[in-house]
Amino acid sequence: MNGDDMTRGGTGSGGSNEDRLAAEPLDDSDVSVLQEVAALYEQVDPVPPDLVDRVKFSLALDEMFSEVARITRLPVDAMAVRSEPTAEVRTETLTFSTDELTVMVSVSRGGRAGLRIDGWVAPAGVTTVQLRLRDETRELVTDESGRFVLEGLPEGFAQMTFRSSREERGSVVTPVFEL
Repeated sequence: MNGDDMTRGGTGSGGSNEDRLAAEPLDDSDVSVLQEVAALYEQVDPVPPDLVDRVKFSLALDEMFSEVARITRLPVDAMAVRSEPTAEVRTETLTFSTDELTVMVSVSRGGRAGLRIDGWVAPAGVTTVQLRLRDETRELVTDESGRFVLEGLPEGFAQMTFRSSREERGSVVTPVFEL
């Protein structure tokens, strides 16, 4: 887009010339103008050098004010029904509880598919669940009864955060636990 294009119209039938120009891809003069604007912003209002550190600190501070859940681990032996548990499939139950929320999580280890978590949030209601692992973060929303499932998980350390859709309840963070 050049200066001639801008002077040729734009007030005709519905501004169609301006619409046409706006729909065109950027050309060299557009890129040049955008680079000049970026240089101006860098000079007049540069990004603070510590911005990333301040954002990380702010996020960590938000989590600090979240409620931390207590963990109760039910040993695998306590759930054994047979005298010989199978080595291929093993299940462990964890319960995370606060004054406001209780979450029961059943971790199943089975074969090549990785780990599976079946969870229940009480009191029931739609809750956002975030699972942080070493190399990834997964997020999902429970159904209305508070149930959720995460599959194909790697073994290792994890931490979960629960955010209720109810405004009166803040977020709840679990201690780090091992899958």
